[in-house]
Amino acid sequence: MNKLIERIEKFNPWTTMFGYMRSLLILATLLMLVFNDTSTLFSYSQYSLSCDNLFVPTAFCLVDNTTFSFELIRYIMIIILLISLLGFYPKYTGIIHWYICYSIQSSALTIDGGEQIATVLSFLLIPITLLDRRKNHFINQNNDIKFFNKTIVFLFFNLIRIQVCLIYLNAAIARLKNKEWADGTAIYYFFKDPIFGIPDWEQQLFSPFLETNILIIITWSVTMLELFLAANIFTTKKLKMYALILGFLLHIGIMFTIGIWTFGLVMLSALLFYLAPLDFNVIKIKNIMSFRNKRNGIVNI
Repeated sequence: MNKLIERIEKFNPWTTMFGYMRSLLILATLLMLVFNDTSTLFSYSQYSLSCDNLFVPTAFCLVDNTTFSFELIRYIMIIILLISLLGFYPKYTGIIHWYICYSIQSSALTIDGGEQIATVLSFLLIPITLLDRRKNHFINQNNDIKFFNKTIVFLFFNLIRIQVCLIYLNAAIARLKNKEWADGTAIYYFFKDPIFGIPDWEQQLFSPFLETNILIIITWSVTMLELFLAANIFTTKKLKMYALILGFLLHIGIMFTIGIWTFGLVMLSALLFYLAPLDFNVIKIKNIMSFRNKRNGIVNI
């Protein structure tokens, strides 16, 4: 019990790294809204919006049958997300970020699962952002925070980590139950899929691997990596960093092949919340590299 109290007392969630984690999550939703108008986001459901079964009405439900257009709501969301992305006033933008994700996930046409994960993560971030006193989430805050507030934030950070762990564990177990993933041919069918499949030039590039036994190794390596990522909830900081790098390579590879970019950005953010240390300081590393370059006579331009 004393060790847990000591961990909570040393825990400082509101760091620059937290800002990068949160901004990356926001970026995924922002890009989806920027590059897809509401005729695409709603497709066949724009004129038959279902709001009856929703406990919390979405932004699109609130303006349905009014003079407000869905496109206007999209532009308002883009502006709010841009402000949130730049880190301003997380205490207020945190809950709005969740509501935007919730509105898209509940009302719009979604197919890759990224919106659902973004909605869950942004919801779990609400208590953390509500207790954030900073004007911008890219500013480090001193560790002079009330113990009660720290306990709440410590709890929800760990809930996020458990949630991400369960995402990878569930994905791996589901694959083991699937015939194509079990026999090592699932990647072949994914790459040939009319929606998620890779373009012709990539198919020519990957054809030596797709039609040999190497395909089985590649397919199984995805499942094993997901199991490894799930297991890292219990490992050391050093092993977590290795897992983080492998996880980034996995999702960046998926983004450049299957092309689900917003899902990839959501999962990169999720991996940072899950595995990256909150005291990781990008600016500090940049200053260290600058000092080393100056010492070696290298001038930064």
